[in-house]
This record gives sequence, structure tokens and C-alpha cells, in this order.
Amino acid sequence: MRLVPGSIIDMMLSQNDVGADKLSRDQLINKLGLDRPMWEQYARWIGGILLHGDFGRSLWQNTPVAELLRARMPVTFQLGLMAMIVALCVAIPIGIYSAIRQDTPGDYLSRSFSILMLAVPSFWMGTMVMVFPSIWWGWSPQVRFVASSTIPCKTCGR
Repeated sequence: MRLVPGSIIDMMLSQNDVGADKLSRDQLINKLGLDRPMWEQYARWIGGILLHGDFGRSLWQNTPVAELLRARMPVTFQLGLMAMIVALCVAIPIGIYSAIRQDTPGDYLSRSFSILMLAVPSFWMGTMVMVFPSIWWGWSPQVRFVASSTIPCKTCGR
């Protein structure tokens, strides 16, 4: 927060935050504990996590951060699991092929492809996976998340 240009206080006051409307700038700084030294703020935050399991409150929504994390964890784990499955479906066949055809041109090609894919940042690869089909074939997926538990089973209809 301290490396971002500006101040969280200025942002809260400029956004007409409900809590900020009622408080003056100095009161808001005092309430958030920003008048204390940075090391003390950090120590209090870490102490709250370690001793009480309290991650603090969101500055914008004024709700516990643990509650926000709890609401987002299932989606995060589901996306991580899906990414792991896709990665294994690509990596295992390439690894088997490279082991069977060791030191052949195909092996060198598959190893080079693997190393290249490791070097490409994941955010760039994800963007390209979304952009290229849209440019080449005019296909653009809907930008929304559907939990796997809400997708009906094709065999039983549930």
C-alpha cells in the first residue's frame, strides 16, 4: 500500500466512502492505524494473523478479509486443479515420447517445445489462448465462471 502513488486515505475520501464521509482525514488515519510506524503496523497485522487468525478488514467493503478469502477459495482450487489436469495431459505424453525416442529429432523437438513453454509467462499464454481463436476463427468465449457443481451430468441429467 505504501508503494502505490497517492494515499489510501485520499482514495477513500475521493470515492465518497461511507465510512470516510463521517470521519475527518486525521480521524481516518488514526482509525486505520496509519499514524503508527510501518514496522508496528506490520507487527500488529502479523500478530493478528498468528495469534488470532484475524487477517483484518477490507478497506473498501469493511468486511473481514478471512470471509472474502473463504468465498474465493473454492473457485481458486477448482481453477488450479483444472490447470494441473491440462498440464499433465500435455506433459505426460511429451515425456513418454521423449523417453521412448531418446536423442532423436522428435525428442529434441519435444524437449525444445517444453522448454519454450516453461519460459513463456503463464499470464501471456492465457491471454494468447483467449485472443488467437478469437482473431483466427471469430470465436470468443463468454467471460463468466460456472462452477463445476452446477454443470449437469450428461448421463443422469442431474
